[in-house]
Amino acid sequence: MSERSNGAVTDINDLRALSRLEERILATIEELRAARREKTEAEQESEALREQLARAEEESRKLSAEIETLRSERKLIGERLERLLSQIDLLGQE
Repeated sequence: MSERSNGAVTDINDLRALSRLEERILATIEELRAARREKTEAEQESEALREQLARAEEESRKLSAEIETLRSERKLIGERLERLLSQIDLLGQE
C-alpha cells in the first residue's frame, strides 16, 4: 500500500472515530438536557407537595381545635343534663 493510500485510510478512520465521538457527545448533551428537565420537574413537584403538606397540616390543626371545642361543649352539656336529671329526681321524691 502506498504512503498516500495509507494516509487516506488513516484519515477515514480518524473521521469515523471523530464521528463516533461527536455522536457520543451529542447523546451525552441530550441526556444532560433530559436530566435537567427531570430535575426541574422533580423540584416543581416537590414544591407542590410541600405546599399541599402545609395546607393539610393547617387543616389538621383547625380540625383538632374544632374537636377540642366540641369535646368541651359535650362535657358542659353532660354536666347540665346531670344537674337537670338530679333536679327531676328531687322533684320525683317529694
